[in-house]
Amino acid sequence: MAEAVSAASVPAAAPRPAFGIGPDGTYTKPGQAAAFVLGVLTMFAFLPLMVVAALLYTKAETVFPEDPARARTLVNWSWISITVPVAIAVIAVPLFMALAG
Repeated sequence: MAEAVSAASVPAAAPRPAFGIGPDGTYTKPGQAAAFVLGVLTMFAFLPLMVVAALLYTKAETVFPEDPARARTLVNWSWISITVPVAIAVIAVPLFMALAG
């Protein structure tokens, strides 16, 4: 006879990792490269946000074992912190050059 599978015996689905983060909570190789490039660009565009991004990711590493969903949120905010200034710079620099010239 076939046994019924109870909901308690089925493990919960693992949360989807954040961009550049593997299932174990560490950076993937593409994630490391993207973080380095965006971090360097952010350093030139807006240094304080690079510090914020580093602090958020460091906190995510410590939170990951207990709360992967919270760690994912922290990592996503870290990515936003280093991506937004670069996007603003990519838009603002050509605009400024066009208006100045």
